[in-house]
Amino acid sequence: MFLILNHTLNIVDMMNFSLIKEMNITILDIEGSGGSVRNDPYGTGSIVSLGAVDFNSKDEFYEECKVMEGRGYDEQALKVNGFSKDMIYDGSKQSVLELISKLENFCMARKSKLLGAWGDYDRKMLFAAYEYYGRKWNLPDRYINLKSISKAILGKNNSGLSNTAIKLGMPPERHPHVGINGARLATENISVMLFKTHYYKEYSGYTIPSFKLREFELPIVNPIAIQKSE
Repeated sequence: MFLILNHTLNIVDMMNFSLIKEMNITILDIEGSGGSVRNDPYGTGSIVSLGAVDFNSKDEFYEECKVMEGRGYDEQALKVNGFSKDMIYDGSKQSVLELISKLENFCMARKSKLLGAWGDYDRKMLFAAYEYYGRKWNLPDRYINLKSISKAILGKNNSGLSNTAIKLGMPPERHPHVGINGARLATENISVMLFKTHYYKEYSGYTIPSFKLREFELPIVNPIAIQKSE
């Protein structure tokens, strides 16, 4: 059952959550520029920073970059992530392509077989960048939307990253949003929900609330297949 040849895997009990560790998930969080066209961050916006945590080793990755040439931004997105227009168009910064190449090396060096992020925004932003450069996907070929785990365990309402942390008795993500902080909080949330233990010492003072782990579908997908279907 651990070959994951299908799009999903049925989770029956807590022991099977060890798959997250067996596949050595890399949990990431992307901050983007928004987009020059409203509601189109993928086609007209760009990655500006990316944070990631290797679940098993606790190694971290954080890089910033300039927007892809010809891509725009919106003020609201910059308010969220704390970047300025000058910062995202800083010519001395590395390109998105260079950032992605470093992320590929980070994942390969740690033999990560699974990517995870809170929602589908991060996956779509990565694909948009790969398509922009005409580059073949070279990251782990399995992806999980971590928000779906929050919905399955804690309920469908208020299942965002910060709201999930609050449900688990922890503080929300700090402002402005920084990629590595988002990746850390996502990792902490998953550790508490699936393994009922804190991942980072800074959260050890927060009491883990009582909740029941029940059977649900862990939606591990092939990111290339899902992208083509959208």
